[in-house]
Amino acid sequence: MKLWDLYRGRDYKIEPTLERIKEAADYVGNPQKDFPAVLVGGTNGKGSSCTFLERILREHGYKTGWFVSPHLVEENERWRINGKKVPGDVLSTYVKDLKRVFERFELTYFEAATLIALLYFRDQSVDVAVMEVGMGGRWDATRVCEAAVVGITNVERDHTRWLGRNVEEIAWDKLHLHREGVPLVLGSSRYPLYTKALEMGIENPITAGLDYQYRGFSEKGSTVLTDYSFLDLNLQRAPLGLLGKWQIDNASFALTLARLFTELDVERVKEALRETRWEGRMEVLRREPLLIVDGSHNPYAVAKVVKEVFRLFGDIWILFTGLLEKEWRLSMELIRRHTDRIILTQVSHYRGEPVGNLYSYAKELGFKEIDVLDTPADAWLLDEDLCAIGSLYLVGEIKEAARDSVI
Repeated sequence: MKLWDLYRGRDYKIEPTLERIKEAADYVGNPQKDFPAVLVGGTNGKGSSCTFLERILREHGYKTGWFVSPHLVEENERWRINGKKVPGDVLSTYVKDLKRVFERFELTYFEAATLIALLYFRDQSVDVAVMEVGMGGRWDATRVCEAAVVGITNVERDHTRWLGRNVEEIAWDKLHLHREGVPLVLGSSRYPLYTKALEMGIENPITAGLDYQYRGFSEKGSTVLTDYSFLDLNLQRAPLGLLGKWQIDNASFALTLARLFTELDVERVKEALRETRWEGRMEVLRREPLLIVDGSHNPYAVAKVVKEVFRLFGDIWILFTGLLEKEWRLSMELIRRHTDRIILTQVSHYRGEPVGNLYSYAKELGFKEIDVLDTPADAWLLDEDLCAIGSLYLVGEIKEAARDSVI
């Protein structure tokens, strides 16, 4: 039994609170108290930062737990030990054993997934857990963890229904991940994250550009962190395993979190950064013709990826989709600044925006060439160079088609 199957079709009314997960964790013995965690929040870059961080810690001999959200193809991607996904039969056992606990405390899907992570990591005797925050900061279930270090990558508009109407309110919400006496790393000194941290009385947040410095470059086929310095760690010319100039930010952010958790060896760090891999982030699935997938879904991340793709690979086609309640219209407006042609499709997930609505808005924006795919899997049939973006569900369906040979 998968957790997703248990929750399929069950519309829980989500009331923001930490009480449900706290009570459930207490009921099963507070497993989170048996290992330290590094907690990573923020609007963009959480997944990539956690990927770098986990690989760095593993390279230094730590047995790592790693909680990922969301999954792309298989649900067991969410829970990992030393980078390896939980076996299906093991996940099924946890779901069956905890089903009554989920129901007793009326846990949401994400809360249930978090509870599984806490128990799985305790049972596997991890040395440290890398925990990716689901949404925001105040009410996120991962806050029950015993955080040794906390990091927030950046703040942009996203999840406005829950986190706030503007970036100032969203920053305030995310900064509640901080707890007294625990180092807080900010991946951006831009307004409002750093400013809001000071307004909230958070002392000495460790901030990119102020407390740790770095430089790097990205060109076709390679991204390199050329310089990094923080405390006693100084690094020069470290190739990264992930493509895109923002990965320089994410790698530096992850390095800072890791250094606050433990002492680091330069050569092991370089090996970890070079060998880091992460699905669905500027991932090249095919070279000829080019097929790139990226799971960015909020407008500013979409615009950043599209701009970088055009810089690196020239004027390629964009395959786009949107999700209900997301700002997909703004994403399309930002894409239109870079190109006048687009391909649209609809994901099979119930949150997928109808492709007819996407098409109508593309016409309204003045795209001169608009094509429609029946399914995301059809991306494999196109002869044009292509970048698919707009949803992790889109990435998942394209990758699943390759895995199942539906191409």
